[in-house]
Amino acid sequence: MRKWVLVAFVALAAATLAYQLLETPVEKLRQDATMRRVQDFMARHGTDKAIAFVGDSLVESASFSPALCGRPVFNAGYAGAVASGVLQLLKEFDRAGFAPAIVVVSVGVNDSLVVDRRPFAETYQEIVQRAGAHGAKVFVVSLAPIAETGVLANAIDRARFADVDRVIRQTARDRSLALIDVGTLNTPAKAQVEDGIHLSADGYAAWTGTIESAINGQCP
Repeated sequence: MRKWVLVAFVALAAATLAYQLLETPVEKLRQDATMRRVQDFMARHGTDKAIAFVGDSLVESASFSPALCGRPVFNAGYAGAVASGVLQLLKEFDRAGFAPAIVVVSVGVNDSLVVDRRPFAETYQEIVQRAGAHGAKVFVVSLAPIAETGVLANAIDRARFADVDRVIRQTARDRSLALIDVGTLNTPAKAQVEDGIHLSADGYAAWTGTIESAINGQCP
């Protein structure tokens, strides 16, 4: 009994923390740190057009290849990102003059954990529009599967998770965007770690492999 009480408490604490990311400067601080890395990246690569990955902690923790399609890769993921935060980051890209050749958008799982001030569908439409505004090719990544149980998986609103994934897929169809489907990950071992959301080494190998193969197959 005590074990389940502890799990419920941790899940509630995780949900509360995620909600606070929308109410405090934490997300802004993470965006600012990302933009400092953007400036460093631009200083190193000059006019080379990059492949930029934007999204949450799944993106941030991924070990992408340093170059894809002959272009340098920049990882702009940060923990706790929701759709509105990714949209704001893309606006900061514009202000800094950072115009990637390819933008890969992988966001949504945190939006199924907390409710943002604006419907996900509205914000996501603006994300892909802004991502492709300067001629960038846009790839959108579906939601990765989550485990049946886990401290964070238990806090997910499953109905909202399904809705977010449907929005991503429908947006790809409506706008003729390249959809990278990671909804099922073929792994020799469990795809997730104990929290039920973040990926294990096997999960990451399948996730990054699927994404990089899709990009390499459609280089602009």
